Amino acid sequence: MKTKINKQTLRQHLTYSWWKYIGSVVLVIFAWNLIYAVTTPRVPPEEKLDFFIYAYGPDEVATEYLEGVRQEQLPDVREINPMYIMPDDSSGIMVLTTHIFAGEGDLFLLPRDNFQSYAAEGLFLALDTEDGLSDLEEECQAHGINLERGWRKNQDLGERHLYGIPTSSLGFLSSWTYSSDEMYLSIRVNSANPDNAAALYRLLIEDALTETAASDIT
Repeated sequence: MKTKINKQTLRQHLTYSWWKYIGSVVLVIFAWNLIYAVTTPRVPPEEKLDFFIYAYGPDEVATEYLEGVRQEQLPDVREINPMYIMPDDSSGIMVLTTHIFAGEGDLFLLPRDNFQSYAAEGLFLALDTEDGLSDLEEECQAHGINLERGWRKNQDLGERHLYGIPTSSLGFLSSWTYSSDEMYLSIRVNSANPDNAAALYRLLIEDALTETAASDIT
């Protein structure tokens, strides 16, 4: 004999079976997210550039500039993604460290302490030895930019190299963050897109130097 459905039987059913409905909802959400993650088209690492910025800043300014560069000067790159990470000593540094040690990111804009720590561990490209970038040292010095603080000793190699360029005197790059700390622009070693990472790095520095020189004249 079928049980009649009324308020009492419905209440009793929900009392003992509510977890089944919640579980079903959770399962549906999980399955939907899994399907979305699997089926959503993703740009391969070798066709994009991820730019991590460990600071607060006007992300729309960086996004607009980088998209313009991508369209006009880096046709092989399908995406350039500026990613701002909240700078704090708990969750922020954990997120930054996770990205770096997971082999993610191509360019990094970091405060002095973080830059020096990662550079000493050999996680950034030595700019002074990299073909196509080594002349940037001379260009920056010609504009009166002191690069001494960008040189660090690699703890594993025991060698001292230029791992980052300070951006406080580099025009628009200094306006990409609200940080009062000196920021350093670096390239991660073993970038998945090394040629375009180096090309973007050069464009950033040269555009900033050009803007700085123009502002000095006016």
